[in-house]
Amino acid sequence: MGSANSNSPSILPQISKKLAIRTFCLVVVVGSLLYGLLWFLKYRSDLDMLVSSDTAGWVAAVEYLPEGHQAVLISPDGVIHRDLGYKSHSTDRDLAWSPKGNFLYFISDRSEHNFNLYRWSPKLEKPAEQRTTGTRARSNPTFSVQPTDERDGEAKSLITCGGLVQQFDPANTSTEQVLPPTTKEITQTQGDENEKGGIDSQFQGVYGRLGTSFRVAQWCGNKRYIAGIMRRENGEVLILQDMQPESGKLPQPKAIASAEHIDLAVNPKDGNVVYTIQNFQWPDVPPTDPNGNPTPKPFMNAVAIYDLEKGQSTLITKSDKVAFGSPAIKPDGSSLVLVIGKIENGGLTPTMVANFPTTRDPGFKQFKVPGDVHEPSWSPDGNHLLLAIRDTRGKRTIYDLRIDDGTMRAVTGDGDFGFPVFSPQVKSSG
Repeated sequence: MGSANSNSPSILPQISKKLAIRTFCLVVVVGSLLYGLLWFLKYRSDLDMLVSSDTAGWVAAVEYLPEGHQAVLISPDGVIHRDLGYKSHSTDRDLAWSPKGNFLYFISDRSEHNFNLYRWSPKLEKPAEQRTTGTRARSNPTFSVQPTDERDGEAKSLITCGGLVQQFDPANTSTEQVLPPTTKEITQTQGDENEKGGIDSQFQGVYGRLGTSFRVAQWCGNKRYIAGIMRRENGEVLILQDMQPESGKLPQPKAIASAEHIDLAVNPKDGNVVYTIQNFQWPDVPPTDPNGNPTPKPFMNAVAIYDLEKGQSTLITKSDKVAFGSPAIKPDGSSLVLVIGKIENGGLTPTMVANFPTTRDPGFKQFKVPGDVHEPSWSPDGNHLLLAIRDTRGKRTIYDLRIDDGTMRAVTGDGDFGFPVFSPQVKSSG
């Protein structure tokens, strides 16, 4: 009896230890099963999101065909890959790589002549998949150019739809309106998306004084802000919307610039907005001097940077003789390239592409590429630049320009191509 009692103190700790281990193991198993269930429920309808593609060095572009426009992928060996799901007479446009380069997104009217969002995986041997539905035209999908904590398959994009800005969630193919904000403080009524009256009502109030619809929108400032280009009568306006609520309400949008045409780009390094102005316009009624005479325009065409922290713009360059467009910012944020030319027949006719510094840099070295040059696009390492150059036949060839020595090589041969974009993946040094 005494012997049994003397052993009990040593037995109890052992039992408690075993019980704790079993409990811990049970918690781990249950947690793993629960995580697996949630993972399955999330991806069961779209297992393609889990596919990883090696697209370093790949180029996406639009091929202009006799009867339509087709999105294509060009591998580093020069092979052109064409989507098996393309339909003749369809128009593929507005190319956008997902942040990690696993997918190419684009807009197309392949289905019932309605422009919707499609997703194409370079690794999967199957046609591009339609990711949105509806009769209202979608346009200009854009992902944040600054790093986020979203995984590639889950990264959300902005997209315009019927003149509104929506956020597209690839995880469940859902869309959510973000601009104009759907709060009562900004918009007064909401209608069905197929009713024009519903759209018009959402541009009353603050947004109605700025423009009538959105052409494109882009995240900036680490996704705190959205910079958008709105159409208005006889021109466009660049606005900035702070998406961080104050006392439960979003601040009013800020008009940054007005012009006949505006292009924008976001600096991947600091999130600031770079924009080009073609034919400057006053945002409201033109000001007058004390004698009632109209104040002269400060310039006709310009390139500027809007500093989010300072809340003001700084001119990079301006001109009354030439115009600027298609800004593309180097991944390290140090410089940008611009198409330069003259305004003819309602648009910019390019005469060259040139680069400019985004900060004051006395040692900056400028380069220029003369000719009928379009749609510059940087490689993710900043060592190459893609250019679409039109020849005397009116067809465009895509060239790869090496920044260090200025050499150029043709990426495409016979054919007509435009809007080239490098995959965001960087080649491994190993």
